[in-house]
Amino acid sequence: MKRLLLIIYIYMAFAAGRVFAEVPFVVFTPIDATQGLSGNQVRNIAQLPDGRMLITTVGQFNLYDGTGFTYLHYGPEHICKLSTYSGFHHEYIDGHGHVWMKNWYMLVAVDITTERMLARPDSLLRQWGVDEPLKDFFMDEEKTLWVVTESDKLVCIHSKDLQAKCILHQVSSLSGQKDDSLYDLAVSKGKLYLFYHSGTLFCYDLTSRREMYRKKLGDVLPEDWYGNTSYAVARQDGFYQLCNGKSGGALLYYDYESCKWTEVLRVPYWLNDISPDGEGNVWLTCAEGLWFISSDLSQKHYIPAVKLVDGRKIETELSTLYHDARGGLWVGTLNRGMLYYHPDRFRFRNIGRTLFPVTDDEDLQVIGFRETDEHQLLVETTEGIFEYTPDNVLSPLKKTGLSVFHKNISISDSLHISPLHPCNDVLIDSEKNIWIGQEDGLVYWNPRTGTKRTFYTTDGLVNNVIRSIIATSDSTLWIATANGLSYLTVHSGRDGTDRYSFANFNQLDGVIENEFCSRSVFQASDGTIYWGGINGFNSLSSSKRVLGQSPFIPLFVGFNLFGKRVEQGVAYDGRVILERPLSQMQEIVLEHDQNFFSLEFSALNYINPTQTYYRYCLEGLDEKELQMRSSDGRGYVTYTDVPPGTYCFRVRATRNGENWQGCYAELHITVNPPFWQTPWAYLLYVLATLGAIVGSLTGYLRYKKRSLIREQKEKLDEMKGIFLQNINQELQAPIEKMLPSLDEALYSVNEGCMKRRLQGIKQETLGLKNLIGQLADGVLLPLPADEKTLDLDALLMDMRRLLEKQGERKRQSQEKVLPDKENALLSESDEAFIRKALYYVEQNLTNPAYSVEAWSRDLCMDRTGLYRKLVAIVGKTPTSFIRSVRLKQAARLLEEGYTVAEVADMVGFSTSSYLSKCFQEEFGVRPSLYVNRKRKH
Repeated sequence: MKRLLLIIYIYMAFAAGRVFAEVPFVVFTPIDATQGLSGNQVRNIAQLPDGRMLITTVGQFNLYDGTGFTYLHYGPEHICKLSTYSGFHHEYIDGHGHVWMKNWYMLVAVDITTERMLARPDSLLRQWGVDEPLKDFFMDEEKTLWVVTESDKLVCIHSKDLQAKCILHQVSSLSGQKDDSLYDLAVSKGKLYLFYHSGTLFCYDLTSRREMYRKKLGDVLPEDWYGNTSYAVARQDGFYQLCNGKSGGALLYYDYESCKWTEVLRVPYWLNDISPDGEGNVWLTCAEGLWFISSDLSQKHYIPAVKLVDGRKIETELSTLYHDARGGLWVGTLNRGMLYYHPDRFRFRNIGRTLFPVTDDEDLQVIGFRETDEHQLLVETTEGIFEYTPDNVLSPLKKTGLSVFHKNISISDSLHISPLHPCNDVLIDSEKNIWIGQEDGLVYWNPRTGTKRTFYTTDGLVNNVIRSIIATSDSTLWIATANGLSYLTVHSGRDGTDRYSFANFNQLDGVIENEFCSRSVFQASDGTIYWGGINGFNSLSSSKRVLGQSPFIPLFVGFNLFGKRVEQGVAYDGRVILERPLSQMQEIVLEHDQNFFSLEFSALNYINPTQTYYRYCLEGLDEKELQMRSSDGRGYVTYTDVPPGTYCFRVRATRNGENWQGCYAELHITVNPPFWQTPWAYLLYVLATLGAIVGSLTGYLRYKKRSLIREQKEKLDEMKGIFLQNINQELQAPIEKMLPSLDEALYSVNEGCMKRRLQGIKQETLGLKNLIGQLADGVLLPLPADEKTLDLDALLMDMRRLLEKQGERKRQSQEKVLPDKENALLSESDEAFIRKALYYVEQNLTNPAYSVEAWSRDLCMDRTGLYRKLVAIVGKTPTSFIRSVRLKQAARLLEEGYTVAEVADMVGFSTSSYLSKCFQEEFGVRPSLYVNRKRKH
C-alpha cells in the first residue's frame, strides 16, 4: 500500500511541474556483524575528532578505524534520566572530549579521552552548574550545550568557560501553549531559534535578551505533517527542518533574511535523518530508501533500493546517515548493518554481464572496442558486437549484426624477448620507448640507449600478468593485469635518472572481479578509457581523479608486549603501561625486560583499505624510513631486543604509494635500563670504587705501619740482646776469673778469720754471678706491647754509646784467644736443632709476619732459650738468623732472574726498599749490582 501511495505521490509531483532527475550512480559497501559490528540495527553514526567512526547500535557503541571495531558498553549506572524526550537516538560531540547520546527518556555520555562511559552524566553537568534534574538536552553548531531543567529553565553551558547560565524561564510556555515540548534548537548570528511540538518557531536575541518573533509552521504545512518529530540542521543563510507527522514527513528550508519557510520535499512516510554533504547537497534517509537533493534544491533523486558493489540491492528502512570529513557517506539501516559510499571508491564504472543480453551458458569476453563516426561506442565480445551508451549507465547493451575484427601482434626479434613468456600487448610511448606486456612482467626498452628493465609486483605492479597497456595524454601508463589495474608514472630526476611509481586499483575501486583480456583497451574521443575483461568491462572518465586525497594521519590502535595485547589500565609485571587509550598516549615507558613489543596503526583509509601504504621509523634504532603495504589497512611492526633508551616511533600513510606528506603520527617509547645501568647504580659504582681505593690505601698504610713497627722492634730486640750479652760477658768474665783465685786462696789458707772472710767473698761472688744471670734472664724477655711507644731513636743512641765503651774496655782487658778446633764442631743434637730451625724458617719464607715469637713456638722453646742456643751455636740472634736465611734465598732468586719486587714478596720482606737495605748490609752490595756481578762471572 505504501509503495502504491509513493508512486501516486511521485506522479502528482510530476503533474505539478516538479522535476525529479535521474538516480545518481551510487553503490555501497556493506559493513555488518560478520565484519565485527556489534549488531546490524544501526541507530546513529558520527565521526570522532581523531577520524574514527562512532556507530551506535541498539545497546552499545562501536568505534571503527577502518580495519576493526572496539566496543563501549553502558549499564544503569551510566544513564541520566530525561523526563520529556521521547525521540530516537541523537548524538552530540562537544569540544571537551565527550559524546552525548540521548534516546527515549535517557542520556548517556562517553569520555573520548579514556574511551569509557561516564558514570552518572548529570554529575558532570552538576560540576558545570546544572543542579536540577533534566527534561531534555541539546547542542548547537558552536558546540554550546543547552539543557531544559525540571523547573522549566533553558540553561546554556558555553563551550569556552563551561559555566551554566540560565537564558529563559518557563521555556515550555513561550510558544503560547502550556507544556509545549521543545523539540530542537539552533543558534546563528546571535539569535536563538526554538522549535516546538506545536510547530511554533520562537526567535530570541541572545544579545538584547528579548524575543524577536514567532512563526507558525501550520502556515506552510498541514498539521498532519509535523508534530511527531522536528529536527533542524543549521546552514549559513538558514536551516533545514525535518518534520514528521501522522500523514508522512516533510523537509523545509527556513531563510533567515526573509523569515520564511520553503517546502523542499513532502512524502507519505517518515523521513528519518538528514545530512548535508561537502558541496551543500542534502541526503535523507527514510522508511522507503534514500533521497538526494541538490544544493540549489532544484533536483531531487530518489533511490528506493540501495545497490551494493556486488550487484545486490537492499530494500530496507534506512535509519540514519552521516558525511565524514573525507566526503564518505555512511548509512545505517534498520537491520542490515551499515553501508559506506565514497565518490573516489568506485571511480571506475563497472559494466557487468547482467547488462549484456546473453544467456547464462554463453562465454562472454570483452575483447575490444570501437567508436563510430557518430561517437557511438561498440563493444566487441566473443558473443558479438554490442552498442553501449555511456550516458545511461544502467541501460542494457544492444546487440548489433557487425562482425568482430581479431587483432594480431608481433614482436621484433631484436628485442630478445624470452619465448617462455608470451607477449600480450606492446606500446610505443611519446618518447619512443617500447613497453611490452608479458605473461610474467612489464618490460621497458629504450632503443636509443639499449636500456631494458622488467617490472614485477615487487616493483609495485598490482599483478605480474600483463594484459594490455595504454598511454594517456600526460604520458602516464595504464596497465591492465589478470587482477586489477596499475597506473604508472615516470618521474625524471635532475641527474638524468628516472624513478617509477605505481598506483594500483582493485575491486574496491570498481575494477571488474574477473581478469582483463589481452589488448582489450581503448580510449574514446572524449578521453574515457575502456578495458575489456571476462563477463564485463570498466570505464574511467577523463574527469575522474586518479589519485584521491591522502588518508588521515595514522592512529595507533594496538600495542602488544611479547605477542600479548596490552590493555588499558591493566598492570603488567606490577606496573600499568597504558593509563589511557593508546590513541591518547604520547609516551609509553617499558622496563628493560619488556623490550619485545609490536605496534598496530590504522590510516583510517575507509575508501580502500587494501591500498594503504605506510612509511615508518623508530628513531634511535632504524637508520632510515621503511615502507610497507597493508593488505587490510592496518599496519603492523615488531621490534625485538630493543636496548635501553628513548625512542620516537613515527609513521605516515598514503593511498596507492603516492602523495607522501609530512603528516606523521608519533609515539615516544622509553625502555628503562636495568638497575645496574641506571645513573644511581653508576653513582654507587663510583662510590664503591672510591671506597675500595680508600680502604685499600688505609689497609696498606696500616700494614706498612705494622711492618715498620715490627722491623723496628726486631732491630731493637737484636740490639738489646747484643748489648745485654756484652754486658753479661763483661760482668761474667771478671767473676769467672775471681772464683778460681778464691778457690786457690781458700785452699792455701788455714782455718781462721781469713778463710771465713774469703769464704764470705766467694759467697758474695757467687751471689753476684747468680744476680747477673737473673738480670740477663729478665731483660732478654720479649718487649711488652706498651714498650713500642718508646723513643726508639734515643734508646738506640744510648745503646750505641754503651757498646762503644764496652768494646773499648774489651780491647784493653781481653787477650785474643785462638778458638779450639773441637769447639767449632757441632754436636748431633745441635745439628738436628739447626735443621729443624731452618725447616720452619723455609716453610714461612714468604710470610713477612713470621716473627721470632712464632718461630720459638714452632720449636717449642721460649724466646730466651732460643736466643741463647742460637747465639751459642751459630753466633747469631734469632732475628739475624731469620733475616740471613731470607737474604740467602733472595740472592739465589735474583740469580735466577726474578726482579727485586718479586723477590721481596717471595722471601717475606714487606717492601723492596727494605730488602735492598738488608741485602746491602748482608752482602755489601745492592741487589742490582749483585746480579750484574754474577752475570759477569
